[in-house]
Amino acid sequence: MNAHDTGFVYIRDLGNYLDHKVNVLGVVLEFSLPRKSRGTDFVSTLKLIDESQQSPEFSVNIFTKTIDHLPHVRSYGDLILLKNVTIKTYEGQVSGVFYKDSSSFALFDGTPSTEAVLYQSSPRFLLLDFEKDFISHLSQLFDGVQFSSGSSEYLLKLKNIPEKTCFDLVCKVLHISYDAHKDVWMLFVWDGTDVPPLNLHGKLEDEKQNPLPLQIESVPLDHNILRQFQPIGTVLRIMADKTHENLDKHFRAVGKWVRLLDVTGQISSGIWHGFLKPSARVRFLSDDNNVVLGTTMSVFLRIMVICRNGASLLIFLTVIDLEDITFVTLMDIITNAKLNASFCCIVRVVASYPSEADDFRSPYCPSATKMRLTLEDPTARIHAFLRGDEWMKFFDGSPIDVFTTKLNMLLGMPERQYGSNDGEFSRSPPWIQCCIEVKRSANGRRKRYYICSTRILTQ
Repeated sequence: MNAHDTGFVYIRDLGNYLDHKVNVLGVVLEFSLPRKSRGTDFVSTLKLIDESQQSPEFSVNIFTKTIDHLPHVRSYGDLILLKNVTIKTYEGQVSGVFYKDSSSFALFDGTPSTEAVLYQSSPRFLLLDFEKDFISHLSQLFDGVQFSSGSSEYLLKLKNIPEKTCFDLVCKVLHISYDAHKDVWMLFVWDGTDVPPLNLHGKLEDEKQNPLPLQIESVPLDHNILRQFQPIGTVLRIMADKTHENLDKHFRAVGKWVRLLDVTGQISSGIWHGFLKPSARVRFLSDDNNVVLGTTMSVFLRIMVICRNGASLLIFLTVIDLEDITFVTLMDIITNAKLNASFCCIVRVVASYPSEADDFRSPYCPSATKMRLTLEDPTARIHAFLRGDEWMKFFDGSPIDVFTTKLNMLLGMPERQYGSNDGEFSRSPPWIQCCIEVKRSANGRRKRYYICSTRILTQ
């Protein structure tokens, strides 16, 4: 089928139409998140291929009066028909410009079909009968073809996330929500790996007035949403730029694998999170993409290792007194743990309250002893309580000076700070294993977590 016979111009021939308006049909490989332009318009940039040319990809800037009039690509391999786009050159490459007053578009489901399935179109768009056959032809032509997932130059996994450096990330989008308190849209993404542990800064006594947050979002997510998260690997929160609006409506990626381009790693309260630059772009990926398949296989192997070996291959500051106990992540406990059950976790103690022995230990009533530890693993943070006999077991009934040393070791305090909370310093808490028992809170509305059957090794 000849594109010229249908009024379309092949991408490879667009250089012959500089400063002319043409019609182009292609597969959408990449798009930028919809945002406000420097003027009054909204803008999104798409990259397309067709049967005539797969590299370099054809880039077109689309300007519209409202964000709703921008194309909102729905899935991997979807097609777009552009009408009356003006052909230009930019940095030596042929590109297109879609003007709101004269151009029009329509998006089509890329699933191979004998019919063109249109799911979004702009004002003034008119689909002609003869164009439907050409759209159907292109969808069938690319059936089963693996589209490029982009260059590997900036591609990183979350286990290698850098701070204040742009990178690309192949991940699954698990959730999108708006944080009203921070006035930002937030993506929750996962690639099956763990972000690296961070040092913590600040005074321990700040835990009373300004406790470490348990998550980046201002309000914890609903339990039903958390249950959809993976129990292994970090779910990274990525904040969108202020220019990105209504992402729940205009970024239809929940449950899909994507490549995010122009992500920056950031740190807040000892928690990694990401930031999408205004220029952030997205590529949908198929479930059988090589990178996606590699990720799912790696997660499967991690689960097998954990189930087979638990923590037997590691050496910790603590030991547990129970046998045949299941090792799980904190996300497992938050989402799936049954009440009155005990589980073993590998965690770090990133904060304690109170932070001074004299503040909570009574020599006259040891059973009244109670403290709150903030536990962290790559999947979540929780508050877990130590009280009474379990507190005595955990610290082995240590005198004040020995207890303080043990607590400082748990919190990763540098030796020069042992016995002192004065000033700010950097802490690197070690990994420990501990048992956590899940109980119902006094008001019955939520779960509470208690450390049990765990003790610090005598040095």
